[in-house]
Amino acid sequence: MAAFAALKSNGWEDRTHAELSRVGARRPRSDGAKLTPSERRVVEFAADGLANKQIASTLYVTVKTIEVHLAHAYAKLGVHSRSQLARALVTRSQSRARD
Repeated sequence: MAAFAALKSNGWEDRTHAELSRVGARRPRSDGAKLTPSERRVVEFAADGLANKQIASTLYVTVKTIEVHLAHAYAKLGVHSRSQLARALVTRSQSRARD
């Protein structure tokens, strides 16, 4: 969509946006969206290799709650798998350490 916007091709930009919305696609959030404390805890457990059921048991919440936190974290970090999630977590930690 950014390419269409740069070309000032509003029709194609609108059409692309509509199609992405239709299929439920999400663009990675590159605006520095922060994880909530709950999302952060769940992400850290997932990155350590715990299954959703184990995380839920540890935090005394439902598996569905864990799934929702992970879905939000995936969207905020622009990842699609636990391995990508772990790498993103390490990268974020390293960049914060440099700041």
